[in-house]
Amino acid sequence: MTQRVLVVDDEVEVTSFFNFLLESRSCEIALANSGKEVDGYLSESSDPFQLAFVDMKLPDSNGLEILKKIKAKFPGCEVIIMTGFSTIQSAISAIQNGAKDYLEKPFDNLDNLEQIIDSILSPLTQAADEISAQAAEFGIFYSSSSPMHNLMSVAYKLAKKNINIVIEGETGTGKELMSRFIHGVSLRSQNPFVGVNCGAISDSLLESELFGHEKGAFTGAIKSRKGFFELAHNGTLFLDEVGEAPHSIQVKLLRAIETGEFMRVGSEHVLYSNIRFIAATNRSLLDEVEKNHFRSDLLYRLEGIKLHLPSLRERPQDIPLISQQYLAKKYGGSYELDPDALSVLQQYRWPGNIRQLVNVLNQTIAIHDTKVIRPEHLPTTVLGGGHKSLKLPEIVLQKEIRELDKEGWIDHEIGDFIHKVVNQIQSVDDINFKLLMNKLQKIETEVGRKIIKKGLLETNGNRKLLSVKLDITNRVLRYHLNEKQ
Repeated sequence: MTQRVLVVDDEVEVTSFFNFLLESRSCEIALANSGKEVDGYLSESSDPFQLAFVDMKLPDSNGLEILKKIKAKFPGCEVIIMTGFSTIQSAISAIQNGAKDYLEKPFDNLDNLEQIIDSILSPLTQAADEISAQAAEFGIFYSSSSPMHNLMSVAYKLAKKNINIVIEGETGTGKELMSRFIHGVSLRSQNPFVGVNCGAISDSLLESELFGHEKGAFTGAIKSRKGFFELAHNGTLFLDEVGEAPHSIQVKLLRAIETGEFMRVGSEHVLYSNIRFIAATNRSLLDEVEKNHFRSDLLYRLEGIKLHLPSLRERPQDIPLISQQYLAKKYGGSYELDPDALSVLQQYRWPGNIRQLVNVLNQTIAIHDTKVIRPEHLPTTVLGGGHKSLKLPEIVLQKEIRELDKEGWIDHEIGDFIHKVVNQIQSVDDINFKLLMNKLQKIETEVGRKIIKKGLLETNGNRKLLSVKLDITNRVLRYHLNEKQ
């Protein structure tokens, strides 16, 4: 099948250039110089375009509008936005709305342009599962239904561009992992990735850490030292919690980011560094600007594009995968999560996000000598915040009943349980009475024993107090613990 390509630009020189470039690839080429001509192609054609190059600025339309029209008519068409420097932000918005990529005018790198064309017109396109596999190498895990799915696709595309990025997200959502992914799939991946937490270093030392210092520049400076700007040359500098940087440092950061020039503390010599900046923050920098806590000009320099990492409670479908992958990597597959434990984890709100989830898993394994993590092994804070209407004994009870329910015998309610057991017995000749009684006794035994053991933990082993709470005698308690084990 002949590949169809649409080129939209109001400059005849540009459309002629693409016409020449694409002719050798045996494409069917459609050239348009206005939004009106694009409308004509879309209304007249039933055969889809596989690729479209669309200029951001047209006399009667713009790239975003044309992108939406093309995607509405031909969802499988890959759209490349063409833009000048002044409209890069709009081009990035186009990517977030479904464009595959953007190109900056003039087209200085023809090899790169031809690679883009060939990768789309051939079956070698970057698949979503390949992006997912690369993300996993950096410790980022998500399902196909996760809000992370589209975000990672956008991050992958932007990683190839020499543009600064701000990553916003709550504490523990994985902002540094995202920054390492962006660097790792970027054209700078073979060069250094250097990270600095702007909130973890004192104001007096932060300037020295960023820009370096000369020998004798201050007390304790016994030798010259390179700063992060020099160490990250030709690579990526990750500014974690950049909103915590003091105003005095923000001023110097602004100039260094704007020009690439800086000086070591105590030096008069100007140095230069070619750096891609990725900044992270757990709060809105725009709000910090309005509060006069952050410089607006620095924000505009850093925020070529902003990525927002969702909290863990916004992506509960990812919790099983994150948990299982962490246990496999950390403990070599020696531990696993019971389905009911996973259910509890998915219902908890996770104020500390992924970092808290990892800590809970480590804590649970350290305290309990078990290879299978069950609900009763999880911290009470997680249990209390997970099942809003269920207490631990009820979770255990549902677990035991569910085991029998797999055989189709019973339901979760006691009344339904009795009804179904009795009504499935067409004749006493059809049942194994002893087996049925043994199964029912097993429920009683396991539920009673687990409730009492849980109660002993809550009462610090005080059997007398537990007997009062459960309204049973000490003899009955001992009976469940000893005679029915």
